[in-house]
Amino acid sequence: MEQVISSLGYVNRIYSNLSSVDLEQLERLYHDIQSAGVLIPSGEGRSKGALSIACSELAKMQRGKLVVDRGDIGFPGREVGEAAPILKQRFGQVCLLINSGSGRSMSPLLDAQNLAVYIAKTGNHRDYRIDLVTSDLDSPIARLASKYGNTLLLKGREADEEPDEAREFRDVGILEDTFVLGSGFLFHGIAEALYDEALPRKAYEYALETLREAAAFIESSMTSDFYKFVTDRLEARHLCFFAGLGSSHEVARMTAVRIGHIKRAIGDQVFVARETSTPAPRPGDLLIVISNSGETEIVAAWCKNFKRLGGVIAAVVGNPDSTIASMADIVLAIPTKKEPGRPSRFYMQAAFALSPLPIFLVERLEQAGFRLPEYIIRWHQSVTS
Repeated sequence: MEQVISSLGYVNRIYSNLSSVDLEQLERLYHDIQSAGVLIPSGEGRSKGALSIACSELAKMQRGKLVVDRGDIGFPGREVGEAAPILKQRFGQVCLLINSGSGRSMSPLLDAQNLAVYIAKTGNHRDYRIDLVTSDLDSPIARLASKYGNTLLLKGREADEEPDEAREFRDVGILEDTFVLGSGFLFHGIAEALYDEALPRKAYEYALETLREAAAFIESSMTSDFYKFVTDRLEARHLCFFAGLGSSHEVARMTAVRIGHIKRAIGDQVFVARETSTPAPRPGDLLIVISNSGETEIVAAWCKNFKRLGGVIAAVVGNPDSTIASMADIVLAIPTKKEPGRPSRFYMQAAFALSPLPIFLVERLEQAGFRLPEYIIRWHQSVTS
């Protein structure tokens, strides 16, 4: 029986999906990540963001893992197969770590194919691994990962579930919500367990524990002024901006993608700070800023400039008494334990706390007479991705 931890149905589905993870699959994935000298995270869109949050925390923690992204300036090759022997020589065992619900996304598929060709050519199955979290064990990437590494099954939404009414989004989420958010908690659990040098089962326990905390926070905050304020601003014909650095930047990008699908359907745009296409804000535009400390200097400078130009700021912070919180028009404070060098739960908590916003916006638009079934949202995703 599905355990109910939230009034939002998609939250309960994520919990149920995480609870049903095969612990033997998790153990094999855990040991590959643990033994790797270098991790190469791969994925597309929000799936890549969920993985990147955990990889950022893995890289920052004491005795952390070395993470090299294929998009980094210093990546030693045109593609993963070319870079693999160089990374192996420098850092040891190479793990291509992929997050893809469909197991068919183009970028991670190409990464897996390139590394698979190199492994097959050299016959070196020990020093190069392809590891995958997916909802489809029959997908092309899953077949490669099963041959050259390990695959973990994490369920997402059922294939035939596509909401037509706004209220249905609360039950199933928007697009790939259930897989993306579930995988984020799973990878975070792995990061915490690695920090503790614990057995693989601890990763499972940490993932569920962090999700329960996040669900409880959303339940207690659902009727807060923050969600109403932000939904009001999103419904208005203004641009929406997101900002954060490091792990917070990944949270910002993940949320911007989801909000963007809805805002573009009503003729507005969503931007993320630091990207080349980001314009200057106009009076009334909304900035959603994410910062654990609330003191990140460059993010605070963005907020100051945004206010100077007449914008409105909604801040998601770990410290309600911080500089960034003081400049915001509305604040959502997420209390999390702080331990130097330990992966912080703030970032997945923040991603989860922001996840109801596009659902609330769809409901608000339907109340105003603008119905937005998911096939229209999916169309906007296909032409902008």
